[in-house]
Amino acid sequence: MANAGAAKTTTLALRIAESVTRGVWPESIVALTFSGEAARVLKARLVEIGLDEKLARRVRCTTFEEFAQQVLGAFEGGQAPFLASHDAVAPHVRAAVRKLQLENSMRRTPRELWLPEHNDQIFEFLTLAGQLKARLVKPGVEDGESIEERAGFLDLPESVFLLYCLMEAERAGYGDAPRWRAGFDATYDLACMLTSEDCAIELPAFRIVVVDELQDMNPASYAVLEHLLARGNAFFTGAGDFDQVIHRWAGADVNFIRTRFGQGWRSVESLPLTRTYRHGPVMALATAALKDKEVVSGRRHETRLQLETYATQRDGAGRVAACILDWTRRGGRPDACAVILRAPYQSIHIENALLEAGIGWRVEGLESYLLRSEILMLRGVIAFALEDYESIPGVEKRLQVLQALLFWQQFEWGADRRDDDALKTAAAQPELFDAFLKGKLLKPQTRADKKAAEMSGDEEMQSEFHFLEKLAQLRKSGHHHEANALANIRQAESETIDETPAQRSARVRLEQTLAMLRAAPPDELAHALLERAVGLLALKSVARQLFIAPSTAAMVSRSIDGFIDASRRNAMSLRDFAGWLRKAEVKASRLRASATVLLCTVEAAKGQEFESVMLPFLEDGAFPMTGCDPAEERNRFYVAVTRVRDELTLFVPETAPRVSPYVAAMKIDKARSRGSLQLDAQTGFQD
Repeated sequence: MANAGAAKTTTLALRIAESVTRGVWPESIVALTFSGEAARVLKARLVEIGLDEKLARRVRCTTFEEFAQQVLGAFEGGQAPFLASHDAVAPHVRAAVRKLQLENSMRRTPRELWLPEHNDQIFEFLTLAGQLKARLVKPGVEDGESIEERAGFLDLPESVFLLYCLMEAERAGYGDAPRWRAGFDATYDLACMLTSEDCAIELPAFRIVVVDELQDMNPASYAVLEHLLARGNAFFTGAGDFDQVIHRWAGADVNFIRTRFGQGWRSVESLPLTRTYRHGPVMALATAALKDKEVVSGRRHETRLQLETYATQRDGAGRVAACILDWTRRGGRPDACAVILRAPYQSIHIENALLEAGIGWRVEGLESYLLRSEILMLRGVIAFALEDYESIPGVEKRLQVLQALLFWQQFEWGADRRDDDALKTAAAQPELFDAFLKGKLLKPQTRADKKAAEMSGDEEMQSEFHFLEKLAQLRKSGHHHEANALANIRQAESETIDETPAQRSARVRLEQTLAMLRAAPPDELAHALLERAVGLLALKSVARQLFIAPSTAAMVSRSIDGFIDASRRNAMSLRDFAGWLRKAEVKASRLRASATVLLCTVEAAKGQEFESVMLPFLEDGAFPMTGCDPAEERNRFYVAVTRVRDELTLFVPETAPRVSPYVAAMKIDKARSRGSLQLDAQTGFQD
């Protein structure tokens, strides 16, 4: 159990290299992590410590989830369809809710059920379901146990447990492989199979098993680990940091590790690593104060810790850019510098400031704001209003804009249709944008449109060919009455409106918005027009309908506000703003060709380290974020500040009451004075 920067990954890499040196085949070693980034870093660290690159490639470094997917794929004869987000799983939840309601209505004595209907309720249910899977809770009841008793034992509403059981039954299907899997399902499914009485699956045998990010362990992952160790009678080494638990929503639980991990194992040793080699005494003392634990620096030169104040977030972003320029002027490399954000929406001000300062950036854990669906949708609306489709540069970007418009207009557009040739043609020929607007977005959806949306472009063409062929055959054989009836049915399908109230409302709102923008004076300021457009389109309320997670809808709202603020800062007309956006993209692309700073979220930064780290917008409500678990927010802050090696810059608001409480908890002044004394003592000892 180790502090940040205490060489956890290096220790595990040395453990692996030592085994290889002693004659253990690399193929009989597996290193498991809970994030893809950690697996990649561990693989790279093997080479960095001197293990031959060819030998390092033979060591299996992967995540628990990827490992489970590979084992299950081999057992089941292929990979089950993967649903990558809550939004993708939501339709299955709604279908299960309808089925459960029907089954309940047919009971002699119907139960009183609370079932999720709105997005935030579905998100809450999926979060609970994920936690149940992490705890290895299997659907159904034990012998002699009722549903009510089982739900009570799990401290769940009866309806939630019933829906969980039905969802798992629907997901399992009736074949050898499940109908689909979501985020943690492979680990859960493998753990369920391994802990069943009639287990038919056999794990690969390894002599050495290594686990990084041990703090993210949960009962399901632990079951897989225990069976893996038993299968090969393996030697185990694991490393983690309790203060880096930032995924409690996924079942990570420090108490589980402390009370259950290693129980019944032979010759278990727990070894604390309190010395950090990442940063100097000042940072070590500051993080010790933040987390109230022992942290000792093993470095003999200082880590610079500084505070920068800002008046507004736009001003704060400018200060970040200025500090990056100062870092590079003093010889620092841009690619050794990271700007770590609590939330993706905060990138808008930062990206604009970097652009103005001529600083290139790359992103991890977030999308550049010009690529977010809500911003792409607004850019499409601007292009339609101005009839300026060249303001969106490149075929790929225009295709993304069209896809975003379909999404926000709530078209039922199947996955096979999103890369449809018609969309690609419109994207490649901007003059066809207007036809797409009138022929698709502003046209009432018919039954024929709805059918076509469920097919790919090729399938639609094939369907049309078969229809015409059948019509010709009927007429050729003299069945004119049947042919006319068939043609009338097709005509009726193409004329009969079949759209939901939400789709109709979205279509009308888009029509009104475009009329408003086109009627506005050419010199009216872009931010005023965009504020009215967002209001007419009801984007913020639509976001709450489209996205399952309430936090995602809130991020969308903040992202839109940041986009409007970007148009406000230069007091431009809408046409000038559209031109500015195009130039900004071209310039950003050019800047990315040179050395770039990293713009990332805390989650993406986890497991990495940088010479210079900058944390902007450290104000109450932003970090810690309103509505989030304070303990987990403190852990996020700890993860963010401990990524640094040489320079940490904290950007705080000028008004003291608004400053994040975590900054005060670091006791920076005290850490500076005590840290300087320690450094002087070390220097004097060397002399």
